[in-house]
Amino acid sequence: MTQAIVERRLTSAVLVGHSMGGAIAIEIALARQPFLAGIVLVGSGARLRVTPVIKDEVTRDYAHAAEVIAEWAYSPKTDPRLRKASIQELLEVPAEVTYGDFEACDNFDRMNDIGRIDLPMLIVCGEDDALTPVKYSQYMKQKIRNARIVVIPDAGHSVMLERPEELNEALRSFLAELRLSHP
Repeated sequence: MTQAIVERRLTSAVLVGHSMGGAIAIEIALARQPFLAGIVLVGSGARLRVTPVIKDEVTRDYAHAAEVIAEWAYSPKTDPRLRKASIQELLEVPAEVTYGDFEACDNFDRMNDIGRIDLPMLIVCGEDDALTPVKYSQYMKQKIRNARIVVIPDAGHSVMLERPEELNEALRSFLAELRLSHP
């Protein structure tokens, strides 16, 4: 990703990362890449702990694990058809890949480093997120001086699917603020 940005000579990129993608965005921001104008973290955190229940279930009964993950990833107020589609999509991914992703998340920990990020940051989370609870976003907001937080009601971890209009509005507002402060 950073190579493509450098090759295209972009000078004011804004990275948007969801969950583990947010961890990647944090790593790039901590490396103080000069092409970054800001970052957006959606349903992410400075540490991404994964309950052993999920990791164990992925290895034991992947179909059931997909149901558990979908239950935790969506707000109870979300259309059940979206949850069902998510389960079907997850089951297309090999269990080993899903386990590896959760293992990588579980090992990610930038709690002591996150305060070094001095870029403008938008932190977005779903109010009902059980995988990366609102407290993860609040922690980052407290530690990063140029951060602002948007908590989207009636959304869980999959906020971009559950409440796309609200997420897009938060993104538009953040990008407009960046343009005003960095013409």
